[in-house]
Amino acid sequence: MGTGVLMCRVSSLNVSLRDEWKMTNRKSSIDVFNPTRRPAMIFMHGDLGWDQLQLMISKSTTVDLLKMYYKLDEFFSQQFKSSKRVFSALGNSRNKTNSNSGGSSSSFRKRSHARKKPSVGLGDRSTDGIGNAWVAQDAKHHRHWQRVLAQVAGLHLSTVRQPLPASGTVLGGTMELHGQNISLACFHGINFKSKSWALFSLKEPCISFATEAQEVHSNENAEALDVHIVQTLTFSLGLTGEQPHAPEHQSMATVCKVSRNVLFPPQFRTLQEWFHYAFSCSDIDEVDRFPSVERERAESNEGGPVRSRTPKQDPNHTREVIFALPSLQLHLKTEHWQAASTPDASDEKPMVECSFVTEFEDHIFVTVDAEAFFFLHDLIISYIREKDRVMGYPPSARAQSPELAERRQARTDSGSGGEGTSRSVEGDGTGDNAANLSEEEKKRKSFEHGEVTGHTKDWRNYHCKTWHLEPTVRLLSWGGKSIEPYGVDYILQKLGFSHARTTIPKWMQRGFMDPLDKVLAVLVLRMVQIIREDPKIAEHMRQRRYNGSS
Repeated sequence: MGTGVLMCRVSSLNVSLRDEWKMTNRKSSIDVFNPTRRPAMIFMHGDLGWDQLQLMISKSTTVDLLKMYYKLDEFFSQQFKSSKRVFSALGNSRNKTNSNSGGSSSSFRKRSHARKKPSVGLGDRSTDGIGNAWVAQDAKHHRHWQRVLAQVAGLHLSTVRQPLPASGTVLGGTMELHGQNISLACFHGINFKSKSWALFSLKEPCISFATEAQEVHSNENAEALDVHIVQTLTFSLGLTGEQPHAPEHQSMATVCKVSRNVLFPPQFRTLQEWFHYAFSCSDIDEVDRFPSVERERAESNEGGPVRSRTPKQDPNHTREVIFALPSLQLHLKTEHWQAASTPDASDEKPMVECSFVTEFEDHIFVTVDAEAFFFLHDLIISYIREKDRVMGYPPSARAQSPELAERRQARTDSGSGGEGTSRSVEGDGTGDNAANLSEEEKKRKSFEHGEVTGHTKDWRNYHCKTWHLEPTVRLLSWGGKSIEPYGVDYILQKLGFSHARTTIPKWMQRGFMDPLDKVLAVLVLRMVQIIREDPKIAEHMRQRRYNGSS
């Protein structure tokens, strides 16, 4: 019997896309040495809105989705190969019939063509392999705009007399994601029957992403064209302006630990019951405000509402708030310089210049319960390790931040003259005295070993020029009252962010900005491919240039 691996529902979904084309008079503004010139701009603007977005996952969700993908890929590949064998068998039988009736000359031509066919197919496969390797290599280096820039160079449009410039065209776009609620339940186990789970709730979230890519002349080679990319990400909570000003000390985002008090797991049949079970203890999520077909059917059968729209909190759950965030706004800007050729392992990694600024309207409230921190830490690590186990990544092969490597090297150098016992404790914890480490030290080291995402290698170095993260943090006592403020750096270190100035921008670049940049690049590429070069206009323009030159 099958089991659910992912539950998701969204209400009032609204998606819109629009393109924007701008061209300047190049005769009056052309200047190849002007670094700010923008002879043409092509943008794609996307807007994604919703009311409520609720998602339930477990430790095996990513693994099961990958298995589904591999199974489907294997199935369609086998179907494609079997179809090719059937058609090739039909073709061979037809060729035999024609050869028997057409004479020896036709048979000789058929045999000659059959002898040449494998070499052609091999060449095609090798070309496809090179192309696939090139695409994978560009994906590893996150070179999303090179192909699009090559497509728009000198492009002729039916609505414009002059073609697009050979270089200097600015490509990019914006992506807006906004809603009333985002709810995520991460169960601490392989299915939704686990006894505890983490609940991430966001109220009035808004994500605004913008990217621009332009070819510029390289400083090393005047004939080569590098790509300069500027990306900005703005994330806000409770600052959309759609609702009246929030009262003081209202939490706009919470991270909670939820535990089931009963021994036996639930046995539900409808999605409404499952989502009510997972999110009912959170006031931010407003799970019973979600449109439900089952509830509306029950109300219509009873002749009226059978229960309140906001039921009481489930008594079988224990909820503990780990973090409570106020209204805030976060700005991250990154600049990328990508060389004309893809760098290899021996080349210097490109540098990503970052600027990170945050604004908080109130305090951040944090629990004083260390067990809640360890629960959240173990939950994240278990998800990462489960994915790596299926993907085949050994723990030692995971990429780590440069600061961690430098710090470990410094500890090794400083402890080289000391005793062997201290070196084994301060190292990776693999010596005979590793068992003497405290539980907190073991958890911190295990988090450092697994702090990166699924990318095995990131061919970029990060340098944060501007860093502003200074919220006021207050701790929540057992009675629910706040006590003396605490430093945010200490909280981040306890969570494993020993170098937050580099780790946080790097995670946001990999987790949010890279995928959104890829989506916009694909959308612009598809739009340009639809508006192909008109052969009639191209021939007319070439004839005009020929007549003018003669």
